[in-house]
Amino acid sequence: MSSDDSIILGIDLGTTFSAMAFVDRHGKCNILPNAEGHPTTASVIHFYDKEACVVGEEAVKMVVVDATNVVRFVKRYMGEPDFTLEFFGKSYTPQELSAIILRKLKDDAEEAMGRKIDDAVITVPAYFNAAQRSATADAGSLAGFNVLSIINEPTAAAISYGLERLGTDRNILVFDLGGGTFDVTVMEIRGTSLRTIASDGNAELGGKDWDDRLLNHVADVFQQQFGLDPRDDLQPYQELYERCLHAKISLSTKPLAVIPVNYRGHRAVVAVTREEFEALSADLLQQCEDTCNIVLEKARMKWSDIDDFILAGGSTRMPMVHVMLKRLSGKEAARGVNPDECVAVGAGLAAVFRHRVEHPALQAYRLSTTGAHPEGGFLDPVSNTPMSPKTAGTPVSRTPVGLPGVRITDVATHPLGIVVLDANLKERIINLIPEFTPLPCDKRGRFAYAYDNMTAVRVEVTEGHGDNRDEVTVIGDVILDQLPPRPRGTPIEVVYRYTVNQILEVDVTDVETRQTRRARINLRGSIDEAQKVQARERIRRASIT
Repeated sequence: MSSDDSIILGIDLGTTFSAMAFVDRHGKCNILPNAEGHPTTASVIHFYDKEACVVGEEAVKMVVVDATNVVRFVKRYMGEPDFTLEFFGKSYTPQELSAIILRKLKDDAEEAMGRKIDDAVITVPAYFNAAQRSATADAGSLAGFNVLSIINEPTAAAISYGLERLGTDRNILVFDLGGGTFDVTVMEIRGTSLRTIASDGNAELGGKDWDDRLLNHVADVFQQQFGLDPRDDLQPYQELYERCLHAKISLSTKPLAVIPVNYRGHRAVVAVTREEFEALSADLLQQCEDTCNIVLEKARMKWSDIDDFILAGGSTRMPMVHVMLKRLSGKEAARGVNPDECVAVGAGLAAVFRHRVEHPALQAYRLSTTGAHPEGGFLDPVSNTPMSPKTAGTPVSRTPVGLPGVRITDVATHPLGIVVLDANLKERIINLIPEFTPLPCDKRGRFAYAYDNMTAVRVEVTEGHGDNRDEVTVIGDVILDQLPPRPRGTPIEVVYRYTVNQILEVDVTDVETRQTRRARINLRGSIDEAQKVQARERIRRASIT
């Protein structure tokens, strides 16, 4: 491949499973299997020595053998600054643990492609906040990737589904229920544009919660029978969890699952029907239904306005999800969408649309729409390579080959605001960038000195819904100092520029003197450079298989 053919990896970094994809020069997005030949990799790590671990199915097998040295569900802790886990005397942050999973994916991709891969686009749940998004981008950086952008998982799923439907006008609802997170997003296709309309979700709701309901039910039955609780010891708990997980999967296709329990010399077999399982988790499903209705309300739509709905995430295989959505929408889920792979495929496609303008597949499309090559030849309809008029014989069909140009418009899923003092000198929050503002965007506001003779102003940037500081999160600040002392009411202008890559640029300007202070608040960076260098080197040295 030439330097222009450099690969951008699209990565679905999932709570329970991860996947990766890339677009070849012919415009086909391919799932890259891992070194074991599987299309997905379990997001599980087993540390078996200092700076040595295994990722994937082999790690899953160690859950019941060496549970204290196994990491799973780390995605649920992304963005928590004080969360760490210790293995063999070393502490690891969620970013570092996720980076280990990403390093495994990177190594497998490079082995499969026979070349070094630097660039990646990584997906996150739509409702991840700035801290969670920043932790994900940091994880990619620590793994050795140049993270070009972080995109929303439902957006990626919609791209995967909507590519063949470009040129139509359709409203799509993406129902994304993964192992640990849940999102609902409404998107629209208008010609060659895909635009997010509204989104909502819960970063702490996912298939694991269904697993836990089943596990707690089985453990309670065992405890009632023997007076012992298998949840009290880690290894029996993990063994029971694995059995309940397999039982949940079985109940998606069978009416009954049988779960054996062994604990302290006592044995029991607990039978659970699909109806019982659905009753145990009815409130979880109700949360999903409520979120769907909230998103439609935000989008100012009704179920009748939705043309298609897409299921993403392995937990959508539960029949109760299909039944609920059919009851609400009157439609069956869109066919031809692999819930385990569609997010990675969409990320791979988005990588080309956003970051490789001169990707061969895009060039092929532009040329094929005219049927001509700049040098006077034609395109081979199979290889997309130029042919001379003599070799070509007749011009190729004008049916487009390769990838079309697609415009993807994401939105701010959390409002970004500013802390100001009102006339009574009480703090309040003003949103400069409301929720669902299309990105990129520029928003400005004008505020004033709160006191006489101030010589500096501090602009605090907030994220989240709320009217006061306690209801939002302060994610950064900008200080404009060395100002001349002037009376209360002296105007100050603030401009927010928010990019598609989660970077907020803030200008604070003294209106009278035009003195300006600019700051880039990188919503993707929560680890300072010194920490990154240290963590990156540690992960580079680690033996990860």
